[in-house]
Amino acid sequence: MEEILFYGDDMVLCSLPDETERIYANPGLTPATDPDGEIRRALDEPLGMPRIEDLVNSRSRVVVAFDDPCVPVPRPLRDPRKKMVGQVLQRLFRAGVAPEKVNLICANGLHRKFRRSEIAALLGKEVMSAVPAGNISSHDGTQDLVRLGETGDGHEVDVNRLCTEADLTIYANVNFTTMNGGWKSLLVGLGSWESIRRHHNPDLWNGKDSIFCPQRSGMHRMLAGMGKVAEKKVRVFQMECVVDNRLWPGPLSGLLAPLGAPGRGDRPMSAVIKGALKASGFLPDRAKAFVRNSLRSGYRLCRVHAGQVDAVHEKTLALVFGQQNVAVEQQADIAVLGVPNLSPYAVGSEQNPILLRSLTLGYLAGAHMGKPLVREGGVIVALNPGREVFDKNEHPSYYDFWTRELPEHFDPELCWRELAEKYAADTRYLSMYRTGFAYHGTHSLMNWMWSGMALKSLSAVILAGAKEPATAEKMGFVPARDLSTALAMARERLGRDARIICPVIPPLFAVDVAPG
Repeated sequence: MEEILFYGDDMVLCSLPDETERIYANPGLTPATDPDGEIRRALDEPLGMPRIEDLVNSRSRVVVAFDDPCVPVPRPLRDPRKKMVGQVLQRLFRAGVAPEKVNLICANGLHRKFRRSEIAALLGKEVMSAVPAGNISSHDGTQDLVRLGETGDGHEVDVNRLCTEADLTIYANVNFTTMNGGWKSLLVGLGSWESIRRHHNPDLWNGKDSIFCPQRSGMHRMLAGMGKVAEKKVRVFQMECVVDNRLWPGPLSGLLAPLGAPGRGDRPMSAVIKGALKASGFLPDRAKAFVRNSLRSGYRLCRVHAGQVDAVHEKTLALVFGQQNVAVEQQADIAVLGVPNLSPYAVGSEQNPILLRSLTLGYLAGAHMGKPLVREGGVIVALNPGREVFDKNEHPSYYDFWTRELPEHFDPELCWRELAEKYAADTRYLSMYRTGFAYHGTHSLMNWMWSGMALKSLSAVILAGAKEPATAEKMGFVPARDLSTALAMARERLGRDARIICPVIPPLFAVDVAPG
């Protein structure tokens, strides 16, 4: 059987064994016919809180925070944050709040800070010109923070200082998957390294209890406890927007639809599309990277809820679960994953080997409710060229870890235990994070740790189409020339009767494996 799968910056027509079980995303949610009206409704009918207009006056100071451009992936052609923040500002100004008393904060947490031009592309000129230029910033997770207190377990709860000085903090979230939203928005997006290290570690962020499953995830449980501390000190008005799962905009949605997806029927792939897929393989890598970084998705606003954090997130999860979670009867022995060069941590940049590893094992294989898609001791066959390429300006600690710390710190728990505090205190990483556009020094370790804990449960990850075998081996993967070779290697390990499942993306979805 044939299927279109990602292979780095390419989409390729792959031949899969006839017995392969392909699984596809659920149909998307119905987009709102009137996005502006949907946002107005949410702000007019907040859950568990008064309206914004009733929470502020002419003396009020307000923080308006918003998710950074890391999500959704790729960035939407029509970003709902622009409309959400725009309507919030209109209401604040009508209520008498002065523009100079409003701070817009990109909630990037320990991600890199974003350039003013990138924030402008997200929010639009009208929003950017509505408040003084000095009132628009990216969050810094290492300074200008206030400790709100500690949980009963002694975990620090820190937030951006401006939130504690404001009478109201409004957060505009775009909920793409169930790993985001809720108290994670404020406490990670506007939190500190000291707070974030408590739940981003091998104990709670390990790929076994998936962060896509808030009911089981230790990270989400800890964030809920931290939220109880935060809401006593900071008044938070949460807005959560749910988008559909239509990645490809316009006619591409039909042209690049998975071949076996429900609704496609027996419509054959045209010779033109087949030719285009084949021709793309001959484009220079630089041209492919340009296309990838220029790509904008077709995600559309479906529903918005606003008000108290927990009340809002409960409504959000109910919607996202229905779109995101795909029922699967039984775990796979072998999973075939087409892996794009589209890490959320490489927006406008390059996907390095550590990000490839975390995308494969953290996001794709780690998107599950209870059990992982692949059984204990199973094999993942991942399609990606696996090139060793680094953006040393955005990912300096990634490059250093890759070139200096491996293989001595290959073990994910050892790497975190011995290097996390060292990387957090490194003056070069701190300077590049604070004044440049680099990820926090520990971000590389988080992704290595996250993917490494998931790797422990597998007998192998085979990188099909590996262009640099030594790079694959350094990641802990087994290189293979092509997909057929990789599948033969997997079957040699697990037997000819091994159950093969191929989750076909886009869009990203999570599996819900039946118990038993």
